[in-house]
Amino acid sequence: MVSFARKIKALEARGMRIYGISIDSPEHNRAMIDKLLLPFDLLSDPEGETAIKPFGLWDDAGRISKPALVLTDRQGVVRYLYEGRDFADRPKDEVVLGALPDG
Repeated sequence: MVSFARKIKALEARGMRIYGISIDSPEHNRAMIDKLLLPFDLLSDPEGETAIKPFGLWDDAGRISKPALVLTDRQGVVRYLYEGRDFADRPKDEVVLGALPDG
């Protein structure tokens, strides 16, 4: 999440809006925003029904969401999905930027 905070201007210039989604409570997410100084919202999906499961990112064994990056267009069509091995596994910046519209 912090890596996206560092490049928020470049992402917004390409027409992207950034959100984090987790199973955590809104209160916990607010605390994370404050602690990490995140310039985007963290949304709560406690049972994974709204976004996590529909994107295929629910880990039944751990009852948590898998770490991932999902890019959708304005109609909600997935244009890019990266599922990480763990929370620190993220795609390279150039891969993400290459998947974005020109903005």
